[in-house]
Amino acid sequence: MISNLIGRLFCWLRDAICRGLVRTGVRPNHLSILGMLLTMGAGVEIALGRGHWQTWALGLMFGAGACDILDGRLAKMGGLETRFGGILDSVCDRMSDAALFFGMAIYYITTPDAAPGTAHPNMTLVLLALVGFVWAYLISYIKARAEAAGVPAGGGFWQRPERCVTIFLGVGFLHLPTVLWILGLWPITTVLHRFWRVRRSCKALEAGQAREAVEAMQPRGLAAPFLWRWARGTWQFDIQAGATVLMLIFWDLPPIDPLRDLVARLLG
Repeated sequence: MISNLIGRLFCWLRDAICRGLVRTGVRPNHLSILGMLLTMGAGVEIALGRGHWQTWALGLMFGAGACDILDGRLAKMGGLETRFGGILDSVCDRMSDAALFFGMAIYYITTPDAAPGTAHPNMTLVLLALVGFVWAYLISYIKARAEAAGVPAGGGFWQRPERCVTIFLGVGFLHLPTVLWILGLWPITTVLHRFWRVRRSCKALEAGQAREAVEAMQPRGLAAPFLWRWARGTWQFDIQAGATVLMLIFWDLPPIDPLRDLVARLLG
């Protein structure tokens, strides 16, 4: 699979960098905090406007992504894993998610979609940004709560790396409305999928069927063809990832505001 080949090259490069960081004494917590600060800066640059997206916003997001990739591996390779480090990393990830989604929301609040004097914030895209943040939070929260209860969790397409790459490409190609429609609507599939899997796993564990709890995590039966259920390294995942990338590159959605039009009709 294409994602497997990319993954092997990526892991080789990541491990080489981590070995150098171990020798220099860099700590995983340093990278977690630095990544959060860089992402906050990227959120500010997104909010400031399109003139900042392909320069500062992309550069800061690239640096933040590198920190996010390296901190966990550095902790393992250097024997630096701690309970607090895991908590700190999760907190930094949630803060980073908030910075990016709030940055997009602020941009469409402060950048009108019409001529001066008749312009209004884009209610639809602002709402999609806030809903996208809710999905991002729930995807991580379901996994955290399930693992705390001793239930297998995780999976689904729209995990944090996929969301970050989506925003990165959308910002790079100046297709932010496309990003918001994707992240405002599509990730609910991962939220529902995780709920469904956790429910099955909980029922199996409560019945004393540990093996069935693990098997409940695997796509099977009539629901197996759904592409959003499959893990990285499968052809189903590659199809969804490829389709998302193509949309972000070639699908330049206009910043339409159907929510404002609907509210106007209801109030008019």
